[in-house]
Amino acid sequence: MMKVIVAVMMVWLVGCTSPYESGLTEEKNWQGLGAYHGEQGYRELNEKRLVDLGALSETEYEEYRAGYLKGRFDYCSGRQSVSTVVNADYLNECTSESSSYGLTGRGY
Repeated sequence: MMKVIVAVMMVWLVGCTSPYESGLTEEKNWQGLGAYHGEQGYRELNEKRLVDLGALSETEYEEYRAGYLKGRFDYCSGRQSVSTVVNADYLNECTSESSSYGLTGRGY
């Protein structure tokens, strides 16, 4: 019964995302999903949201986080322009003080 509930929830959650994001989720490509979110200016998903998508281990969460930080770094390194902003507040997050997890502090 629990497996059915989890499967239904995953189908519902994946249905709320883009086809590209759905593909990354189905492939369990957490680093790719994180990179996509960072590059697009989306807010980082928290651990609970990733568990809802099927990332069940701490390692999978860290893969997402590493991808997100890389994508965010790429975004903040030159793509921040009015025509590319998905999240208007994201530009303000491109400062070094904006994250409790600095890129250099985590090995990037």
